[in-house]
Amino acid sequence: MSKRKHQEKADAKDLASLRQCLGPGCVYPTRPGSKYCSDDCGMKLAADRIYAILPQRIQQWQKSPCIAEERGKKMLERIHQEQQDTRTRLKDMECHFYELEAIILRGKQQPVCKDEEINKSNRNNANLQIFCVSCGQSINMHVALRHMEHCFVKYEGKSSFGSMYPTCIEGATRLFCDVYNPKSKRYCKRLQVLCPEHSRDPKASDDEVCGCPLVHNVFEFTGNFCRLPKRVCNLHYCWEKLRRAEVDLERIRTLNKLEELLEQEHKVRTAMTNRAGLLALMLHQTVQHDPLTTDLRSKADS
Repeated sequence: MSKRKHQEKADAKDLASLRQCLGPGCVYPTRPGSKYCSDDCGMKLAADRIYAILPQRIQQWQKSPCIAEERGKKMLERIHQEQQDTRTRLKDMECHFYELEAIILRGKQQPVCKDEEINKSNRNNANLQIFCVSCGQSINMHVALRHMEHCFVKYEGKSSFGSMYPTCIEGATRLFCDVYNPKSKRYCKRLQVLCPEHSRDPKASDDEVCGCPLVHNVFEFTGNFCRLPKRVCNLHYCWEKLRRAEVDLERIRTLNKLEELLEQEHKVRTAMTNRAGLLALMLHQTVQHDPLTTDLRSKADS
């Protein structure tokens, strides 16, 4: 009898400690560590709360203008304008790419001039010395460009620029090297024209002309070309490769700028979509103390 009375008292204490389920119309006790007797009761209560609160929040959202929404629209307009300007610049760079190839082809069609008096112009600075920017060695002025180019190739070959994926850019021609290395399982991401590992410069023949376009006041094209043999001309050493690299680098910068603008547009659109979403409307609320005032912005914002 004493054991039965003790068990009845324990059962009464357990029933008193249990709470009723918060589900709508539910009379069952809650599960241990929960406010509901089942998952269905929790889902029903959440649905009832949404149906009761959401319409009012939507009306409040529609009554008062959202400053962040207006700023987002202005940002999208600015981003679209910058995207249009960047695409226009990219088209101009593509045209400049083909113009440079046409200039190089015209230069290669010039006859070679082997006059000794013209060749003396490359030997005027034979006694002048200059220090290499890479190795610091003292070298003659007339071979400085060749020496610095060789030093650049040597030091550039020690570094590696790779990616697991090849470059796929629609409408782009000759940008990255993209040679696959089976050891590192990477694609080379140097500029194709400057890659010292996978694109070696061919040796110039004796009758190959330099063909570099001559300029006046640094930038004004004179219409003439250097007609010295390419193996002799030290003033315009590797001019085709450097001009091509300059154009390709500017194209890559423009493509990177366009990619950054696309990411900015995606972030702004995502923020504008989430701002009027279900979770944002349920968690945030704008309190309008004066019912006659619909625009809650300050004078500085408006």
